[in-house]
Amino acid sequence: MTLFFSKIKKSILRYIKTSALIVITGLIYSFGGVIRLDIEATQNIHTFTSRAETTPEHTQIINGYTFNYFPVSRETFELDDQRNVFFDENKTKLGQTGDIIVTQQSPFPNVPGIHEWITYYFGGHASLVNEDNKLYEATGIGSANIFEVMLFPGNKEHDFDISVTQSNNYWLNTNRRTESSPAYPYYGSFNRNEFLSLRVKNMTNTQRAGAVEYARTLYEEKALYNYTFFLDVEYKYYCTDMISRAYQDVMVPTHRQRGYAQALNDRFITSVNDLINAEETYITSYIKIENNVVSIYHLEDIEGGS
Repeated sequence: MTLFFSKIKKSILRYIKTSALIVITGLIYSFGGVIRLDIEATQNIHTFTSRAETTPEHTQIINGYTFNYFPVSRETFELDDQRNVFFDENKTKLGQTGDIIVTQQSPFPNVPGIHEWITYYFGGHASLVNEDNKLYEATGIGSANIFEVMLFPGNKEHDFDISVTQSNNYWLNTNRRTESSPAYPYYGSFNRNEFLSLRVKNMTNTQRAGAVEYARTLYEEKALYNYTFFLDVEYKYYCTDMISRAYQDVMVPTHRQRGYAQALNDRFITSVNDLINAEETYITSYIKIENNVVSIYHLEDIEGGS
């Protein structure tokens, strides 16, 4: 009997050691992948900004901030894109229908550890621009209890305020944050002090409208936020996941569509860097805010462009 329990003990210990080794190996592999994606995204942004004019083409002062606009020359497939980057002539409303605006920075710069983890593993936020320059986005910040949201079925009616939302385009809004915000010392009055816009290649107007309609439907249905990023949840969405699924809906045949979207990502969790690095996307603008100066690098305007 003693020998029997000894064998069981050894088997359990072997199982624990093997499981621990698998987990550690997975974490190392995951961390390596995160580093690779971050390096690639940094290189893509640098390549984009290095094509810009060295002096601003246009400068304007808004609420004490100096906005400097640096045109970036259009090359290869960008020459076929007849749409300009901004929605308005004053260039304060970023994005056209179907454009994606993302930031790598987390919303919690005042929380050490959490800020770095979100920033490097997932990215801070992503939103989809509709035809009126409003934003559709899945947000996980609200008054509802997170665990109640996690346990609640995503396909049932609810009163939670943690769901897909529609908002005005705030990315270049100089009054997005007040001084009472915990993130104000880090990001100032802007939502973030570093962000960029992306566009999906070879999209027809119908496809772009279809992706926006997908997000609009989720907004109307109050689709819940998905806090379990690593799990494929059919009726819940986090910000980048909502966007990759919206474009999957218009880019991938129905029989091949999955919860882990088969578009704009690496076939698993969709991070901000996945969207930046995807072969299907390209950068249309990059914005950095420092010392009350807003530096905006954007694809050059096309005369008569939409």
